[in-house]
Amino acid sequence: MAQDKKNITNRNLIYRIYTAVLLIPIYYFTIISNNYLASMIIILTSFILAFEWFNITQNTKKKEFFFFYFFLVFFNLFLSLFFNFFSSIISTILISVIFFLKYIFKNLTRNNLKWLFYGFIFISLPIIIFLNLKKLDNGSILLIWLFVSICFTDIFSYTFGKLIKGPKIFPVLSPSKTYSGTILGITTGSLIGAIFSLIYLNINNIFNAIFLSLLICVSGLIGDLFVSYTKRQFHTKDSGNILPGHGGLLDRYDSISFGLIMLFFLKYFF
Repeated sequence: MAQDKKNITNRNLIYRIYTAVLLIPIYYFTIISNNYLASMIIILTSFILAFEWFNITQNTKKKEFFFFYFFLVFFNLFLSLFFNFFSSIISTILISVIFFLKYIFKNLTRNNLKWLFYGFIFISLPIIIFLNLKKLDNGSILLIWLFVSICFTDIFSYTFGKLIKGPKIFPVLSPSKTYSGTILGITTGSLIGAIFSLIYLNINNIFNAIFLSLLICVSGLIGDLFVSYTKRQFHTKDSGNILPGHGGLLDRYDSISFGLIMLFFLKYFF
C-alpha cells in the first residue's frame, strides 16, 4: 500500500515536471508577444477558466448558461483591449451589475449566482491587469518577475512538502500543504524573485527586493487558498484534468491571479 502511494506520488511529480516544461514557454510567449497568437492564447485561457469555474460552482447543466457566461467573460476582456485599466475596471463593474444582478441568470439560486459573480471577477480582473501591464515599458520584465517568483514558490513548496512532510498548515482548506513546504517554498521563491528584481528591475536595496518578492509570493498563496476554499465548498478535489499532475487550469491560475493583483498595487502605489 505504501509502495503504491509512493509510485503515485512519483508519477504525479513526473507529470508536474512535464506540464511545467510545456507551460513555461507558453507563459513566456504570452508575456513578450503582442501578436494575434498571444491574444488567442489568452482568450482560450479565459474560456477554459470560465468553463472550470462554472463546472465547479453550478449544479445546472443548461447550455445557455454555459455559453452566456463564456460570452460575458470574453466580452469583458475584449473591451479591455481597447480601454485603459481604470476604464476596463468600470466596464467590469457595469457588466457585473447589469447582467448578473438584474437581467441574466435570474433562474439560478442566490448562492449559485454569487459564485458566478465571484468567478467573473476572479477571472477577468487579473487578466485585465496582465493585458495592461504588458503595455508598460518594463511590463514584460515585471510579469516575468511575477511568474518566476510564483513558479519557484510552487515548485519548492511541493518539493519540500514531499521531502520533509510534517504537520499540515491549512488542514481544512488545503490538506496537502505542510508548514515545511509552505514556509520553505515562499522563502525560496522570495529569494529567487529578489535576485531577479535586483538584476532586471534595478532595485538597489536588497531588503526592498526581498520584501516585494515576499508580497508577491504570499499573495500567490492567498490565491491558492481561495480556489482551495471554493473547491471545498463544492466538494471538488481538482478544478479539471487538463494539466496532468496539476489538475485543471484554475489550479495553476489561482496563485498567478492574486499575484497579478498584488503586482498592480506594487507598481502603481508602492
